[in-house]
Amino acid sequence: MPRSKPADEWLNITETLLRAQLTAIEELRSRREKAAAAAQEHPRGPKHMSQTDMAYDILTRAGEPLHILEIIERAKAQYGRQLSRDSLVSAIVKKAAKGQQFVKTGKNTYGLLGRDERP
Repeated sequence: MPRSKPADEWLNITETLLRAQLTAIEELRSRREKAAAAAQEHPRGPKHMSQTDMAYDILTRAGEPLHILEIIERAKAQYGRQLSRDSLVSAIVKKAAKGQQFVKTGKNTYGLLGRDERP
């Protein structure tokens, strides 16, 4: 069996490395395209949104105050996530008390600061 020349071995190694790099580039490009498509559907991505971000988005889209149970139902439908009622209410109430993002408009009903405040 003939021995490989050092130049042939070098070319084989280089070819193997370049193929591996090309495969890695193609995989990264594919992941980027998938991430861009997901970002168009949900700007921050449903798995990365906080409960209050989801509530804010839902209230913005609704255009009116909603009961906490309606917010939770819409979060499940739009984002596929089951939110904790107690945790969400606690977070919204804290933000409303600080004058951030939310206002309480009725019993367990919340709206957006600057849009749904009662005079």
